[in-house]
Amino acid sequence: MAILLEKRVHLPHELIIEILLRLPVKTLLRCKCVCKTWLSLISNPDFATRHFQLAASPTDRLVVITHNYPCKFLSIDFDAPLNHPSAYASLNFDFLTRGCAEIGGSCRGFLFLHISTDFYIWNPSTGFHKQIPASPITIHGSSMSMWDFSMFMYGFGYDSLRDDYLVVFGYYLHSDSSSIDFEIFSLRDNKWKLIPGDSLLPYASSGLCFEVGLFLNGALYWHVVNHEISKDVIIAFDLEEMVITEIRLPDEFCHPIDHNLMVFGGLIGVWFREMDTFSLWVMQDNEGHSSWTKTLVFDILPALWFCPVCLTNCGDIVGTNNSDRLVKINNKGQLLEEHRSDHICYSYRSQMVVYTESLFSLPGDTEQA
Repeated sequence: MAILLEKRVHLPHELIIEILLRLPVKTLLRCKCVCKTWLSLISNPDFATRHFQLAASPTDRLVVITHNYPCKFLSIDFDAPLNHPSAYASLNFDFLTRGCAEIGGSCRGFLFLHISTDFYIWNPSTGFHKQIPASPITIHGSSMSMWDFSMFMYGFGYDSLRDDYLVVFGYYLHSDSSSIDFEIFSLRDNKWKLIPGDSLLPYASSGLCFEVGLFLNGALYWHVVNHEISKDVIIAFDLEEMVITEIRLPDEFCHPIDHNLMVFGGLIGVWFREMDTFSLWVMQDNEGHSSWTKTLVFDILPALWFCPVCLTNCGDIVGTNNSDRLVKINNKGQLLEEHRSDHICYSYRSQMVVYTESLFSLPGDTEQA
């Protein structure tokens, strides 16, 4: 009688770690249920950092707040076909007890959300969230209308030197335009601090009442107007050095119909549309306007009214059109896909931001909320 012996394969612990480090976040969250050893390993902050740095193909997704009733948070795989059901997943935001949030920035898998004076940091991948105290600026301004603010800038970023996440506000009031101040909340210190910004005196909003900063490589970027030279410029706020750098826009930029900043291939880009022409410029470094390179230019139908949001791995561009729909075009401006849904409205009030899935928690927090 033949006896079958079970053959077990024992992998070295170091090899198991290397395999796990290359799995997507969604799979790793399931792997936590395999055994206590894996639970402890995957929950370790050092593992989360190594996974974020070493992942073979980091998963970028688009998170959307739809302001049609009822309000929804959607996570979208923008590399997948837009009309495929698997590309969309609803996110649980039960911790938001009132209203519908606005997005104030994205960084290392976290989103900064605010509802009036309620502020939250949220990792949509893990569900981790934390409420932070209201800014003294907001408390002071809560009795004012939004029109009392000549500028109000939001930003959310990461200081790698201190392993610290920072929420940044910048503003001045119509009644006192002598200077613009930054108010910064440190997640590590758990407190707000004021940084006087007299050097920001010549700057004001480029048109929006609330400007959301774009975080990249340790700095927050805003598109503003320099009144001293009467030109639109970009300002970069270094979160480690706490200094401001002004960056001139391409010489061809001259009050276009529509425009905004975006990340293109890991670099800061600015797109603008004039009549039926769409242009995208990318900045190779931060030394000035001479570093701008025109990367894309194509004719586009005025009826499309395309506003880009992100770039797919294949080089296509995802954005919105004037029919409140999510669309995908190629680098020649040709419409490839249009997401058709009777239940989702990507209107101008909808907010979209790209985030990279991560296992991170915040400094000082070891468990998910």
